[in-house]
Amino acid sequence: MKPFERLGGILRRWLLPIMACALMAGILLGRAAGTWIWAAVAFAAAVLSLILSARIPVMRRIAVIALTLAAGTLLGWHTWHHALPEERNYHVTGIIAEEIRDGDNSQHKTLLRSLTLDGKAFGGGAYWSFYADALPEGIAPGAMIEADLRLYHPSGAENPGGFDFKEYLLQRNCSVGLYGMDNLKISRGRFSVWGSAALLRHLLTQKLQATMGEEAGGLAATMLLGTRSLVNTEDRDAFARLGIAHVLSVSGFHVGVLFGAIAWLLNRIRVSRRIRFPIITLFLCFYCVLTGMGAPVLRASVLVILNEWGHLRNRPREPLHLLSAAGLITLIISPAQLTGAGFQLSYGALLGLILILPTLERLTRTIRRKPLRWFIQGLCASMAVQAGILLPQLYWYQQFPVLSLFLNPFVLVGASFLLIMYWTVLLLMAIPGMGPVLGSLAGRLTDGLTSGIRALGSLEWVSVWTRQADLWTVAGCLVLFVALGWIWHTRTRLRLFFAILGSAVVILSVIAWPRTGSEYIQLSVGNADAAVLRDEDTVWVIDTGDSAALSGYLRQQRLPVDTLVISHLHKDHVMGICELVNDHIPVKRLILPEGAERQKDIAEECLEAVEALRSRGTEIIHAARGDTYPLPSGEVTVLWPEYGRIRSQQDPNQYSLTLSIRVNGVTLLTGGDLTSQYEMYSAVPADILKAAHHGAKGSTQAAYLEAVDPKLILLSNQREDRYESLLARAGGRPLLSTQTAGAIIIRFGDGQFTCKTFRPTGLQYDIGTVTEE
Repeated sequence: MKPFERLGGILRRWLLPIMACALMAGILLGRAAGTWIWAAVAFAAAVLSLILSARIPVMRRIAVIALTLAAGTLLGWHTWHHALPEERNYHVTGIIAEEIRDGDNSQHKTLLRSLTLDGKAFGGGAYWSFYADALPEGIAPGAMIEADLRLYHPSGAENPGGFDFKEYLLQRNCSVGLYGMDNLKISRGRFSVWGSAALLRHLLTQKLQATMGEEAGGLAATMLLGTRSLVNTEDRDAFARLGIAHVLSVSGFHVGVLFGAIAWLLNRIRVSRRIRFPIITLFLCFYCVLTGMGAPVLRASVLVILNEWGHLRNRPREPLHLLSAAGLITLIISPAQLTGAGFQLSYGALLGLILILPTLERLTRTIRRKPLRWFIQGLCASMAVQAGILLPQLYWYQQFPVLSLFLNPFVLVGASFLLIMYWTVLLLMAIPGMGPVLGSLAGRLTDGLTSGIRALGSLEWVSVWTRQADLWTVAGCLVLFVALGWIWHTRTRLRLFFAILGSAVVILSVIAWPRTGSEYIQLSVGNADAAVLRDEDTVWVIDTGDSAALSGYLRQQRLPVDTLVISHLHKDHVMGICELVNDHIPVKRLILPEGAERQKDIAEECLEAVEALRSRGTEIIHAARGDTYPLPSGEVTVLWPEYGRIRSQQDPNQYSLTLSIRVNGVTLLTGGDLTSQYEMYSAVPADILKAAHHGAKGSTQAAYLEAVDPKLILLSNQREDRYESLLARAGGRPLLSTQTAGAIIIRFGDGQFTCKTFRPTGLQYDIGTVTEE
């Protein structure tokens, strides 16, 4: 066969999978592109090629693939780079399109759809947040709001591996944020599909919670309707550690259970396939809207509909082609889904079932006893799914659940039973006496399930902590897919060799290797403080902030903490400890300033966080001036507070632990929130100064700066006024703020240091050490 004909045969058989890959590649290219012009030129060229090659099948298919690639690039560019409204105040109307979630310090947040800005329609949705001690009367999903709100552009990640707020909103078809609630008016307003769906979800959730109990009803609403905010963080963490978090996200499994129940019912009443198809299609479309058009639900629904359509026309398609068609449709509707964990996990799971399961099931052909064969088949299916989701799981969560292979078959059977029971509760809720009885039974079964999950999830060994997946992990997973997939026909021994090779590459890529070099990273944590010092294999953390940013960075890099320094017991320096505990990140030693617990206005939550570490075996010590701690390339010296000068019931800022850190001949000075009253006690020369108290006017005075004379000043802050104030006092010294720079990464070596900012700042300094990453 000629090469041209062989290529034609490959393209004819695998056109849909290749088109799906081309669309995904195009979306990623468009996301990274600086302009849409070249994509438009390529699109026009592909259209012209398609017209000119109409009579040559091979060239026509190549042109279709090129057209898909160019279209994906245009979609990607438009999704990530399209123009946004100006950041300012607008008079806004919109429909509340999801449950209203409570945040910290009386913050509330939700999504708005069907928006108008100053009377002009705005496509897409918006993330709305506001502060209120109690929700205004009438605010609920489905309500229409009218208010004067501040529009802002969501920011990307501020730290390495940090949470990308902009990406998160794009995956939910939102491109802007809105803040405030001035002149708020609430009404039922005009009809909206999204608002009606949100209201129905809200009402069904309330019914489930009233019938089954608040906690069990919340889990049922999460599994049926996708309202994940009703499951507490500890339970979500337990499900994730056991590798069964997919049960909590409405996905292909949930759609499959629903479709199976509907198909069984239609078969029982002998509905013909021709009538069954529109019934199933309408029901699944309704379910997609009801659950908020999540990518897994949309993908699974499209798969079912395409499969039913193929059977209706007596032209069933191969599963891989159906999955590719579903992926094309999903990404055309919402290109941003491609970079989301949900999309990657759901499609990875199906790819595992489609490509790997047939190879594994060959092992069961010789097993004659049905119960044993069914059990082995369940394990094979679980193994295939685990292979499919291995890469996104290691990338997004940095953990491998040890028990998932054995738990998944049993969990899926139990979850299927519960889903059917939840639907039955909803359908029979209106029947007197029937709904409460079934609801009570379902609630007890759900409580039993969650209790078991919590008990198993609390065990340390159920999950292996790994480094974040990298290109080597990608290569290893690809080799595993080739070894286990049915597409590649080869001998068993060669498959086994490649399977071992792929597994070895994956394992070696995610284990922690000995580190070299020294690095300090000032994380961007808002108006709080958190920093990490790595000197070879020694890890020091200086304050934790009050969010998950620190924990996320340590988990991604697989960095257990040798020493945690808490400069003083204020929430913006302490409460990140809770995330360290929740993420099971070990902390060997905690250093507090002498007398820290005896000062005034110490929040109970701060003391509880310290006790949480103590209960996990962390050694807790107190330090004062003169104490020193060795590092592989230097030492840490405590400059303040002094023994004998510490009084009880004072402002904790006054006794903030101040450290002189010397690494590879470079000195860094950091002092928590120390005020000008005592800062001169720690005024020693340093190359780098981390400004105290987030740049407040009562700290880091001109005299102090003259005494320290730093080559670079770091500021952990999100307030422009504090940056401007400190810049005026800096006397021309270089100043970097996390507000504009994001994380600030400093690397030490031979008496020199280099500095990189996670975000571009546009700043250039004569010292030649500050660059942009």
